[in-house]
Amino acid sequence: MREVLRANTMKRMFILQVMVLLAAAHERSFAVDSTYEKLNQLVQQAQAEQHASAQGNDTTTFTTVSAASSNTENTEEPPRKRPPTLRDEAFKQLLDKISPLTPDQIIEMRKQQDKAQQAVATTPNTPPRPVSSTLTIDLSPGVTPPVIRLSAGFVTSLVFVDSTGQPWPIADYSLGNPKNFNIQWDKKTNTLFIQSTTAYSSANLATRLATLDTPVMLSLVSGQREVDYRVDLQVQGRGPNALPPIAGDNLPTGNPALLSVLDGIPPPGSIELEVTGGVGRAWVSKGKLIFRTQLTVLSPAWSATVSSADGTRVYEMVQTPLILASQNGKPIKVVLKGL
Repeated sequence: MREVLRANTMKRMFILQVMVLLAAAHERSFAVDSTYEKLNQLVQQAQAEQHASAQGNDTTTFTTVSAASSNTENTEEPPRKRPPTLRDEAFKQLLDKISPLTPDQIIEMRKQQDKAQQAVATTPNTPPRPVSSTLTIDLSPGVTPPVIRLSAGFVTSLVFVDSTGQPWPIADYSLGNPKNFNIQWDKKTNTLFIQSTTAYSSANLATRLATLDTPVMLSLVSGQREVDYRVDLQVQGRGPNALPPIAGDNLPTGNPALLSVLDGIPPPGSIELEVTGGVGRAWVSKGKLIFRTQLTVLSPAWSATVSSADGTRVYEMVQTPLILASQNGKPIKVVLKGL
């Protein structure tokens, strides 16, 4: 009986051990399955995220490609700038050596250079006023010589004429200060060209005229506010080219008013008359008739006259409404209105 109980007990213990082993095996199998499921879930989640990322990239790529296609349709893509080579760097250095300045800097430099040249060429004082006048040369002893106003950089012409306005040829001249003054003469005509080589200087000039023994003395002064561009020096007398007298042989009286009228300045306090035909101008001054014209007056007889090298004459005569003159050898009548 005891053996039977022992055998049953042993059998029960064996069955219990088998059940324990089966339970342990089942638990291990459940753990493995659980781990496998977790790994499977992680793999599926990673695949889903990769798939979603791939879809997003495809959409972005499509959008980018679409935009690029749209931009390509409107404007062409600019070419890519290639990296500079050694030859390019050498060429750039050569340009920097040949022309280190930019075009804007060159333009600004030339502007500054122009301003500097303008400042150097600008005179510190006001440029002199040009004057053209007629002077009567009086060869009497004790008379003060006329003054010729000069300026550095300006040429003055001295024209010698006789009392009839005809050229009086020059025979010779002598300059007192040839270092500061320069004279040009062709040794044929009656004109001297003189200029000052310094800003401030003075000297004198002696000129001998053909068939005239007495020299014509002139004073030269530079640096004046007025410069004589042209001076007609009318010598009292008849030169070798003098015109024959037509109505009388009166020489200029040396009246400064006649010389002013010869230069186009009306006599002071005079009344201008109307001259028919536009052959001259006439004034009534101090009871006398002053007539400026290029005609040769035949009647009435004039009391004084002066002439210039261009043929302009100024006559002083009695008041008359009618003047008989000669134009190119043909007599004409000049009517004056306003007396």
